Amino acid sequence: MPRLPDAVHADRPWRIHEITRGFTLEDVWAVRIPDAGPDDLPTMLAAMQTAAGRTKEPLPTRFLFAVRWKLGGLFGWDTPASGTGAHGTLLRDHLPSDLGEATGGSDAGLAPLTSVYELDNECVLELATRTVHAVLHLGWVPTASGGHELRMAVLVKPTSLLGRLYMAAITPFRRLIVFPAFLRQWERAWRDHGHPGPQSADAADVDSVVGAHNIPESIRALSSLSHIDYADAFTLQTGEDASITPEQWARAMFGDVATAAEQLIWRGLLGLRLSRGRSHETVAGWQIAERGEDWIRLESASWFLTGNLLVQATQGRVTLGTFLRYDRRLGRAVWPPLSAIHRRLTPGLLRDAVAVVRAA
Repeated sequence: MPRLPDAVHADRPWRIHEITRGFTLEDVWAVRIPDAGPDDLPTMLAAMQTAAGRTKEPLPTRFLFAVRWKLGGLFGWDTPASGTGAHGTLLRDHLPSDLGEATGGSDAGLAPLTSVYELDNECVLELATRTVHAVLHLGWVPTASGGHELRMAVLVKPTSLLGRLYMAAITPFRRLIVFPAFLRQWERAWRDHGHPGPQSADAADVDSVVGAHNIPESIRALSSLSHIDYADAFTLQTGEDASITPEQWARAMFGDVATAAEQLIWRGLLGLRLSRGRSHETVAGWQIAERGEDWIRLESASWFLTGNLLVQATQGRVTLGTFLRYDRRLGRAVWPPLSAIHRRLTPGLLRDAVAVVRAA
């Protein structure tokens, strides 16, 4: 479920644009919906409603929400607010006449968000509190392959300085953990609702090995580290041909520049010295150190560890290898707990890269 550029939402003729002037577009995400047709948005919303419930959410997401609601209750962040909409109140209170007649009755399993309106290709929900006025837009979009996908856009208007600080604080967690977990749940909901779709790389298992001694020599030998303290390798069968280069795979995984979540982990927690801005010599701030016909190695270091990211693309599969050397004792203390999160997120990273490559 790749995160998309803002323009793919802003350039479409959605009705939501009419009523959200003054709101900031924070995120746009795509949800893979195999075998979906042009009239299937209500089916998708029903599947989301069926799958709703925190007991079905992944453990990290449940934990973050439990902490968030506890803090919200303690500090009064979630007290319902008025006077926050584009016309001075909630959006649903000041809709154009035709949209006012299209109010939906479902929250799509996204309570405490409430319905604003629902059309054949749009569903809009909102939540206004003391911190922010948030709007969630779900759009049904045709794809180049002839199917349809669900696109989720998040728009916000902070209602105070506290709201602006709050949005800045939660951005890494929202993009790294919360939204990917929700979107994977929605993809499963579609399949569980009777639309399994064809078996493909989107639904394929990711093979993984941990430990330098478990990684094939053909991959391990591509690392530049003289001594390896941590290593893992994740491989996904993609079915893509060899015309997609290892560098294209690396950029599909990490982007040209590091996201806020990547900055939090790489710079904030690991202290890696990353380049800034876009460059042909870097991927998301990591230096392109060396490459071969079917592989590319990215390198970066901090004062307490040195890292390699190795991407290999061959025979219809892509492999991401992570190799670390602890240069100070702090590395041995910092990375092991982070590695558990890294191993949990990497399979989704590979699957998202397949979607990005195919979209490109």
